[in-house]
Amino acid sequence: MTFDITRLQTRYEELRLERSGFTEVYREIARLFAPGRYRDDTASDYHLRPYPIDSKLVNSTGVLSLRAMAAGLHGGMTSPVRPWFRLVLQGNPTEVPEGLNAWLDLTTQVMQAVLHQSNFYSAVHGLYADLGAFGTGLLVETADEDGIHFHLCNPGEFVIDINSNNEVDTFYRRIHMTARQIVDTFNNKNVPDFIKGQCEHTRNATARYDVIHAVFPRNEFKTLGRIASTDKPYASVYFLLGSSSSSTGELTGLGGKPSVLEEGGYDIFPAFAPRWDISNSDRYGISPAMQVLPDCKMLQAMTTTLRKLQHKAADPPLVVDQSLRATGVRLTPGGLSYFDSTRTGMTPVAPIHQPDAQTLQYSMQAIQEVQEIINNGMYVELFRTFLDDERHNVTATEISARQSEKLVLLGPVLERLHKELLQPVIQRTFALMREWGALPSPPNNVDIINVDVTFESVLAQAQRASLSANIEQGVVFVGNLAQMAPEALDLLNADSTVRAYLDRVAAPASMLREQGEVEMIRQRRAEQQAQQQQMAVGNQALAEAGVLADAAKTMGETRLGQGSMLDNLLGGA
Repeated sequence: MTFDITRLQTRYEELRLERSGFTEVYREIARLFAPGRYRDDTASDYHLRPYPIDSKLVNSTGVLSLRAMAAGLHGGMTSPVRPWFRLVLQGNPTEVPEGLNAWLDLTTQVMQAVLHQSNFYSAVHGLYADLGAFGTGLLVETADEDGIHFHLCNPGEFVIDINSNNEVDTFYRRIHMTARQIVDTFNNKNVPDFIKGQCEHTRNATARYDVIHAVFPRNEFKTLGRIASTDKPYASVYFLLGSSSSSTGELTGLGGKPSVLEEGGYDIFPAFAPRWDISNSDRYGISPAMQVLPDCKMLQAMTTTLRKLQHKAADPPLVVDQSLRATGVRLTPGGLSYFDSTRTGMTPVAPIHQPDAQTLQYSMQAIQEVQEIINNGMYVELFRTFLDDERHNVTATEISARQSEKLVLLGPVLERLHKELLQPVIQRTFALMREWGALPSPPNNVDIINVDVTFESVLAQAQRASLSANIEQGVVFVGNLAQMAPEALDLLNADSTVRAYLDRVAAPASMLREQGEVEMIRQRRAEQQAQQQQMAVGNQALAEAGVLADAAKTMGETRLGQGSMLDNLLGGA
């Protein structure tokens, strides 16, 4: 299918216009929280300009708080040193095919190894920083014979769109490529002749051009032509960005008519665009950095004033006697200045204004209060739990107990990240591994499509810790009550309780036996108990028979007429 490339570029410009309201905020966020991360694609030469730390930045609290947040999310949700997800069956089926739980655990381990071999963990760490600073991130996943690859897009280089369910299903990202890179990356027949000519001249091979990668639902442009049945649900188009200033329609060094470089498609949307928090049907999210941006800007002004006060205290402005104009004043350590003290009664050199210690103390205290507001807004105290070297073995239960209030505030964000980032990552990685034949063979040809994912990271377990605590309290209560009223145990379903508790603590599925195996064990136990009961009854009957035999023998050997009990019985008869 051939797309109307002019319409694609128009759609891209429309989405850029809708994102323009965030441009100024993004610039302020980048300056105070994430220097070097934002790329302003409104400037044609932005890729040539360096992005060092802003020279006007006098307080790095925003930068450090964002770094702590990104590291905390990384360690708390997708730690590379501990398992953070596992595969389960959808719908919690009552009957699980034999061997499927073991296959799920094995597949989980294989997927974890594949993610470790890829660049997932470095890319997702940068994505967490983008979420904390800009509220929206974009991570693209691809696969080839070399494995899984993740591409993190800089804020400002991409635009997104959502469907009626408020799900991101469209993105356009702007890539600056040299003429040589364009020729090497795309099929030579699709590259414009002007680009090919640039590569023939060494000095022009490094000329840069704007390449747009557009991914969108294919049915969005279904009116532009016939869609074949083999077309994939999501279209992928690379095209050379054109310029409307060219009247000839030919591609020039300054732009020109847009040109398609490559067309393709995906079965599953290849990008993940999580948002920290959104309002109604907004495309772009709101970040914690945006909420504390006024405080961070005020902190810069307060720190500037404090530094001036400290500078004045250390090197105050001076008033110097007129008689020293000719000789000068040496204020360096050990410097000597000479003057005639008989000609003037005033001190030759004295400070005009020197801040007192109390003013400096109040200024520093006010700055600490603002820093605390910023750190609280960026959840620094919560995330430092994962970063403290002395507490690297902290448990989810302890985190839930100590940081329960902050976890409640962070709960909606974690749920959104699970839904918009981590769950789609696992599902797409599972599909790509199945497509490339990298998954273990399922037992007995079981359908492996209905597979879901559950998260067992520290933060996920901390959220579920309260639920497992409720189960523990309920079991303890029933156990104590059963000591007085044993019938209370009749209300407790042991199988459901065990399964629910292990699910809350994210225990491996292989810990549970298959239902058929459980029934066989219980049937065997019942048969053994029945046999033991029969043996006990038989032993009791034999014992009673032996007692009767002994009694009969004793009675047979007893002589009459000697005043025995038998004589009494016979006499009574």
